[in-house]
Amino acid sequence: MTAKIKKGGTRGTLFKEVAKMRLEDAAVLLRGKRYHGAIYLSGYAVECALKWAITVNIGSPYLPKEFETHNLEAFIHEAGLLSSLQRDSAISSLYSVIVDEWEPSRRYSAARISKHQATTLYNQARQVYE
Repeated sequence: MTAKIKKGGTRGTLFKEVAKMRLEDAAVLLRGKRYHGAIYLSGYAVECALKWAITVNIGSPYLPKEFETHNLEAFIHEAGLLSSLQRDSAISSLYSVIVDEWEPSRRYSAARISKHQATTLYNQARQVYE
């Protein structure tokens, strides 16, 4: 049994590793034509990558407990990436697709997801991660 991590106790490097793993999982789901799972995990990978970026930006090994949420807007700001979004239209476009296509409630949705939607979000998530 794994020990439960208290709020504010998650290491940023864990988020970086989880982001990579979720992208790998999303790729497997895409190949298996499981688009709903692929789009959810792609978005989750972005969330984890942003949480890691927050720890880097604030110079802390741990994610502050107030960011143990799913608020991508707040993550962008706290990670220090807002000016990059405003300066670079390509990055802004990437982010817009992710925000428009992903939210945590997708895990409870039975809505149909097309191959195109899932592939687009997966590719955007990979670019964000890299």
